[in-house]
Amino acid sequence: MHISSPKNHTDKIHGADTMKRLSNILGFKYLRRQRILTLTIIVALSSMLFAMTALTLLGFYRGFTAYLGEGEDIVVVYDRKSRTPFTGLVPAYLSERISNLNGVLTASPEAMAPCTIKGVALFLRGIMPEEFTKLNPLTMVEGEIIKLDEANSAMVGIRAAKRLNIKLGEKILALGVLTDKCQELHVKGIFASNSPLDDEILTPLYVGQWLRGAGYGYVTLIRFKIDKTLITPSRIFEEIAQEAAQPAPPPGQEPQPPSITPRIIIRFNIESIGVDEAYNFMKGYLDRYGATRESLLVLSAAVFLFSSLGITAASKTLIAQHKGEINVLRSLGASKRLLKRDLLLKLLPWTIMASLTGITLAVAVLKVIQEQGYLQVLFHAVPIQIDPFVIALNLSLIFILSSLSILRSEIE
Repeated sequence: MHISSPKNHTDKIHGADTMKRLSNILGFKYLRRQRILTLTIIVALSSMLFAMTALTLLGFYRGFTAYLGEGEDIVVVYDRKSRTPFTGLVPAYLSERISNLNGVLTASPEAMAPCTIKGVALFLRGIMPEEFTKLNPLTMVEGEIIKLDEANSAMVGIRAAKRLNIKLGEKILALGVLTDKCQELHVKGIFASNSPLDDEILTPLYVGQWLRGAGYGYVTLIRFKIDKTLITPSRIFEEIAQEAAQPAPPPGQEPQPPSITPRIIIRFNIESIGVDEAYNFMKGYLDRYGATRESLLVLSAAVFLFSSLGITAASKTLIAQHKGEINVLRSLGASKRLLKRDLLLKLLPWTIMASLTGITLAVAVLKVIQEQGYLQVLFHAVPIQIDPFVIALNLSLIFILSSLSILRSEIE
């Protein structure tokens, strides 16, 4: 049986007394709030800048990819050679051909035309109202849904109506950007969709085709709602490929715009036609230019790290301001490691509170900017939503940076 010596027993008691004394010493609030204020303000500003950057970029990414719908049952036929999803051209008659396939529930040909109305740029979208609303349900705030055979009628998205001060029953003049054409429109309704459509004007299909200037045989894209158990995007592409292989029809005069989808048979190259789910279609354009969700987050983090140089400087300044108090604790037996850990634990609640304050301010500022109509990309408002991942990433970066700043600081 091992019996501890009186000396070892005395050392243990002395060590326990020392730790208890140090614990009592470090329990004192030796950090002054006025000196901590500078650090918390800098942390709040850095978090605010990071959150504004991240939420704006991710809002753009989220809004852009969901522009045509996020459901896997929404398929888009588009122009693969177009640099943007708003300027492509595909034969309009493919809408009718594909809609006859088993499993295709709805076909919506859409002609998008950038226009200026009252000196403000926005998108005008020519649609077949009955088919379009099956894909995008609209809530009529005022007025009624237009009909395909109602010439010169229009529905205005609620944000566009507010931005342009458009009233129900008003007549507006749409000036084409890609052509020298114009069209007077009668506002028959104002709608809300809680989507980017709220920044657009909807008209009968042939009005959009007229202002686009490419003829009544083309549309910008065609959206289909499908039953995935019966048909797939690849099957639709096969049908289009077979159509492209058909011989060209004899040349004829292009008819005047009818009240239904034009049946103008146009020869086309299958290599210029793409078929994909709506989300993947929009995401593909962003990926083409390197604007992935991950790259946008990395860019936001880089902005944060650049702005956080002030956090490092503020942490060093805070320690320098408390040099006297730290020296007293050192003279009482507190080690450098213990002091750094204690500083970190005492400052952690302040940095978390400052970080959350910065994020809250960022959301508030972005909401104000958005309501004023300044936060736009491609004529569409950028949706701002609180992203839990952004909050977690910001808190993690703040914790890591604060820890490194304090642990690497020089304490005599």
